[in-house]
Formats: sequence, C-alpha cells, structure tokens
Amino acid sequence: MKNARTLIGLPVILGSRELGRVSAVAPEEDLRALRGIYFSCGFMGTRFVPRDKLDLIGDVAVLVHAPGRKSPPCAPSMPRRALSPDGKRLGAITDAIVDEETFAIPMLELSGGYFDDLTRGRERVGAFSVTQNGDVVIETSEGDNRT
Repeated sequence: MKNARTLIGLPVILGSRELGRVSAVAPEEDLRALRGIYFSCGFMGTRFVPRDKLDLIGDVAVLVHAPGRKSPPCAPSMPRRALSPDGKRLGAITDAIVDEETFAIPMLELSGGYFDDLTRGRERVGAFSVTQNGDVVIETSEGDNRT
C-alpha cells in the first residue's frame, strides 16, 4: 500500500518511453478507488490516464498501457473536512492509502491538526463515508475521545 502523495513526481512509463511525471491522483467521488492519474508532459500539457489503463504502481514508476488523453489540470481532491457521525469536526483528510495492485483505497489519512500530528501522529481510518457535499464522515467507536 502506498500513500497517494508519494505517487506525485513518479515517472509515467508506456512501453520503454517516459511520457511524463505524475502531477495528481484522482480518486472516485466515494473515495473507495482511484479514478486515474494526471501527469504532466511539459510543453504538451497535462494528460489523464483512467484506472483501467494503469498496469502497475511501482516504487519508482507508474506503468501504463495507453498514453491517456489531454485534459486540463484537476482540482485537488485533498484535504477534505472529516466529521464524526453526529457532525463534530474531527480534522482533515490529508491523504489516501492506495493498493498498488487493485487501485482500491482501503484507508484515508486523518490529521487532527498540527499539535495532534506532533503528539499522536496521523491516523489511518478505514470506516468512512462521503457526504453529497464532499465531507468525509468517519465512523467512530463508543470509547473514542476524538472531538
């Protein structure tokens, strides 16, 4: 599993040719899977490769079997507001954890703010849902004291 942020800057390879470098990762609206990746081709602009044209997300490169299509740069999908089921603000979703083989997103990274990140670190959450306006609702347990 990889953080989506670590994919940014990786070369995109088609056959033996480098097409460009990953500039953004696009998740589905429900944040459960990758929709695709955007990569920058220098003077050629930005291109989008959908999930079904991705072969492999590796440690040093992303392999594709199609060059993608020209596309305007995408709007950033992170950070998003994280809420508890009763509407209390828990923090921000700062990253997605991507499965390199299935391109699924099983977990999101939750930041409680600068102080919480320093003292407790960022938390990975797997039980979540997305509201119609894009906020992420984190399912919390009864003994959880996050507020």
